[in-house]
Amino acid sequence: MKGEYPQTRRKAQQLGSSTLAVTVPAEWAHHHDITKGDQLILQRDENSSSLLVTPEEPALTETKTTIAAETMSADALSRAVVTQYILGRGFIRIEAGDTLSSAQYDAVLDAQRRLMGLGIVEESATHITIRCSVDPGDFDLPTLFGRLGRTEATIRSSAVEALLAADSDAAQQVRDRSLQIEKLFSLFLRLVFTTYRNPQLNQMVGVGSGFPLIGYRSAAQDIALMAGIADRIAVIAAEDLVEPLPTRVANGVESVHDALGAAAESVREAVVDPEYSRVISAHERLHTFRECSEAAIEQLEDDRPDPLLALHRCHILFERSARHTEDTLDVATHLAFRESPDVVTQSNP
Repeated sequence: MKGEYPQTRRKAQQLGSSTLAVTVPAEWAHHHDITKGDQLILQRDENSSSLLVTPEEPALTETKTTIAAETMSADALSRAVVTQYILGRGFIRIEAGDTLSSAQYDAVLDAQRRLMGLGIVEESATHITIRCSVDPGDFDLPTLFGRLGRTEATIRSSAVEALLAADSDAAQQVRDRSLQIEKLFSLFLRLVFTTYRNPQLNQMVGVGSGFPLIGYRSAAQDIALMAGIADRIAVIAAEDLVEPLPTRVANGVESVHDALGAAAESVREAVVDPEYSRVISAHERLHTFRECSEAAIEQLEDDRPDPLLALHRCHILFERSARHTEDTLDVATHLAFRESPDVVTQSNP
């Protein structure tokens, strides 16, 4: 798997008294069928001096990549397929000098199961070709971000319900649903990388270039990490609890979970609709969570219910989720400053 266009240097040339010109790589121009007189679009990164150059009408052909699988383990091959999917490849061909092993074939099938829109279109003893049919026009990032957040909230709520009831079967069902988050997050990353490579898609997916695109990616990562924390709470429910929690302890867990859910929802709304008033509201919700968390932990230490350590770990996990929510709030704050420049001003020293 090789990079399409390695980094190159170009020398600026003077054209006339006030114009500088820079050439573009010939292979890049050929790939996009660019000829003399064609329009190019320059987009400036808002936080650096970088310029992104794209054709006015980028080539929409599906990109292809080949994975040499003969030296790869099954796990490594599965990760390679996922990586190429996220990078936006249209076709992924897996080749082996000899026959693909059954473990490698199963790894490809496993990746297909974990990724949305992926399907095998050709196969033989020595190669498999898979195609991704996901069209960026079928999704917009704010909507997909909301779906990702709602899925995490459902998984977290189910994990807490299993914890309160000490229901190992319900806890296992929570763990089985982790595939939903993985599938949505991989799709989200694919759309982010596809849009980064083709900024013409910004309007189609509903997010601007530069920081908004990076910010959405960071916020989605926080959601995926929170889903992983919910999975750990489900593990505690399945392995460490044998009977439902006492009423006082259960009330403390519920109050913390409710406060966390309210804060997470408020923060995510501030990302999608970056008004500064929403940012302030999200800060207040996080403050409420901290108060509930401190009170619940203090009560836990006073009552010392069994199993104390497992329950204390649950509250630590809630706090970790809150820290990810705080990271997302940083993104929302930056987006709000962009949307309302009168809120903050910048000056060069």
